[in-house]
Amino acid sequence: MIEYFYAFLLWLAVFLPSSALGPLLVKRGKGFAGAGIQGAFLLLSLTLISLLRIPLGFRPVYLLQATVLGFLVSLALNLGEKLFPGEKAKEKAETLEFLPGGFLWKILLLLILAPLAEESLNRALVEGYLLIHGQFWGAVGFSALLFALPHWMAFEGVSTGEKAYITAGAFLMGLIVGYLFAVSGSLLTAFAFHSSANLAGILGGELRSERNH
Repeated sequence: MIEYFYAFLLWLAVFLPSSALGPLLVKRGKGFAGAGIQGAFLLLSLTLISLLRIPLGFRPVYLLQATVLGFLVSLALNLGEKLFPGEKAKEKAETLEFLPGGFLWKILLLLILAPLAEESLNRALVEGYLLIHGQFWGAVGFSALLFALPHWMAFEGVSTGEKAYITAGAFLMGLIVGYLFAVSGSLLTAFAFHSSANLAGILGGELRSERNH
């Protein structure tokens, strides 16, 4: 069990200082703040990965499967949000403190920087640390739990039911991408899944916004 405690400390060592940048950078814009936070995630994660000598692979393994699976699972979860008709897409988006405003910011952050940074933290660092200590399903589940936790904290002002649905969806996504990372050993595979899932979320959000208008 001590390995999980150390893995959690590693996660905190990246998450806390990176998140603390938000209030300092938000005056320059939400997109800038988001980029700063994700950039810190990436830099600190890669630093710890290097110091701990955790294997970090970029082999193009299961890329097509990860891309298609990420998109389809995310699309299904987005369709499931219709169970909460009281929440409007725009209102929900505004509850994200550092959601980028412009479409180009969304592409840069949600399709490139955030998937790379968050997978470096949750999969390469946390899950990778547990994997080299002989854990498999524990590594997959624990990294998925830590991935889901910020989703619960981020959505303020929405109903408890929808917040639970979003968090459970993030946990499910974390389990799938965690398994793909564990069997492939490739951060590129995890990135492809995460980026594709975010693309489905962006497209779903844009479609809902158009219908609301």
